Amino acid sequence: MSPKPHLPAFIINSRIGNKLGLSDVRQSKVFVPLILLALIALIIAGTFALRSLLQGNAAFTYSGTIEATEYHLGSEKGGRIDIIEVQEGDSVSSGQIVAVVRGERVRSPIDGVVLERIAEPGEIVMPGGTLLTVANLDQLTLTVYVPEDRYGKIMLGQICNVRVDSFPGETFLGKVSYIANRAEFTPRNVQTVDSRKSTVFAIRLDLDPSNRKLKPGMPADVTFQPNH
Repeated sequence: MSPKPHLPAFIINSRIGNKLGLSDVRQSKVFVPLILLALIALIIAGTFALRSLLQGNAAFTYSGTIEATEYHLGSEKGGRIDIIEVQEGDSVSSGQIVAVVRGERVRSPIDGVVLERIAEPGEIVMPGGTLLTVANLDQLTLTVYVPEDRYGKIMLGQICNVRVDSFPGETFLGKVSYIANRAEFTPRNVQTVDSRKSTVFAIRLDLDPSNRKLKPGMPADVTFQPNH
């Protein structure tokens, strides 16, 4: 056999270089998609992290109904109503005589407003039967129901903005006075059937006096601002 011809060194190096070059190209074709995937994953993760941060610090609003502590005034003995001194909407003071039933004087226990006049003079009322309902409209409360993921962001003493449809351009203030320590199902009269299936926590706010603009039974929206 004849010996193989010897190739010049530069030709051999050129062939080796070509082989190495093709290998590098193939590797780069593999690495580029991986780098792009890694960058996309980082962008997506960063977007979710930013969104979570913004949502965690964002204000959230829940709805409830304004309430007042109502006092139902009646006669201990019962009998024929001699006179009722007040009408619905009248202001009353603590100790004021508001009705007389068979000589028995019925007095208001608080400074407040007559919300409802139930009976009329000449009618017969049973012992303990209600004649009038009074309440202090400067001591109103608002109870809302907050899910667990928002519950921890509300603090006792927190001041919140409250709005009602009757005064769309006006903001009232409320102070968180009670935070339930047990979860419950959303009350039937608050939200939709689907939302009542989840457990929530009751949050009660004491509302600042509103010059009697706010009234018991009004729907209201309260906005909670985290870290305030």
